[in-house]
Amino acid sequence: MNTQLDSSIIINDSIATINTGITPAGIAITPDGNYAYIANNNNYGLAGEDSVTVLNLPDNTVLTTIYHTSFNQPYTVSIDPTGTYAYVSNSHDSTVSVIDIAINNVVQVIDGFDGPSGFAITADGSKAYVNNYGGPNGVKSGNGTSVNVVNLQNKTIVGTITVGLAPAALALSPDGKFCYVINYGDGNPNNGSLSIIDTSCDVVTNTVSGIGLSGPFAIAITPDSAFAYITNFGSNNFAPIGHHVIVVDLANPSWTCAIAVGLQPAGIAITPDGRHAFVSNYNTLYAGSNYTSLTAGQGTVNIIDIATNTLLPFTLPVGQSPAGIAITPNGSNAYVTNYTSNTVSVISLP
Repeated sequence: MNTQLDSSIIINDSIATINTGITPAGIAITPDGNYAYIANNNNYGLAGEDSVTVLNLPDNTVLTTIYHTSFNQPYTVSIDPTGTYAYVSNSHDSTVSVIDIAINNVVQVIDGFDGPSGFAITADGSKAYVNNYGGPNGVKSGNGTSVNVVNLQNKTIVGTITVGLAPAALALSPDGKFCYVINYGDGNPNNGSLSIIDTSCDVVTNTVSGIGLSGPFAIAITPDSAFAYITNFGSNNFAPIGHHVIVVDLANPSWTCAIAVGLQPAGIAITPDGRHAFVSNYNTLYAGSNYTSLTAGQGTVNIIDIATNTLLPFTLPVGQSPAGIAITPNGSNAYVTNYTSNTVSVISLP
């Protein structure tokens, strides 16, 4: 089905559905646009199923699946600017696995984190910032309060920065001046915060709260480094359930607006031209003791017109529990990981 975006843009609903490993979460695309790396989180803890799926994007097929003993609930993947290495954060451990993209094998493991859940690499590829959400061998899930700085030349941790409670994700501004860290808190209304790190000195220069962040989950920065778009997943106990994307003016960090989207907005990605933001709506509730039983509804994607901060008047259906989103460098396709469906949906863009 074709969906009219405006007078010149046509969006095609999912043109392909690709099988992955178990509970795919994070996704990253190589700078040349040829491959995507997907962290299969294996949320059920099945033996030998922690893995990374590699997609061949020209024909949307699975190239290979990487298994390694260092993988422990891999959650995100980040690729350096040269397309040489893919860094996999192991959220149930204290490590990041380093994949050599030329051979698609783990060649090194960086230790010393605490439930790492995000990995942002500077434009020159010299260092990375890793948020510690908290892991089972450390302060426990949701209790982390730090970001590590990693020297990517020798792949060692060289610094630790204190941020807010439960840093869930982070992103570097395209101009490289700041690292923006969203802190989940406890998911209650206005309990989340935004920590701003000056990358020239690796110090938090500002912490912004009271801007409507309720369980902030993912963050994307516009190409001009002017605005941050932050998904609000809500509380893990569904009181409240998130419905909004918060827009933050980064010039003088402050609330700009809240855009109503679907249930539990999770992933977000901005097109290379800066015109649109794609938001995945997780729409998955947990029942039973300690919220252990997943009940997934229809996964959807909303599209925000960044110029007006309004939703385009349609919703794209994808798989169940859509989590991560990545857009190819040339803006041709969007790839959405479907956590419960164990698939990736491919959406064709103009």
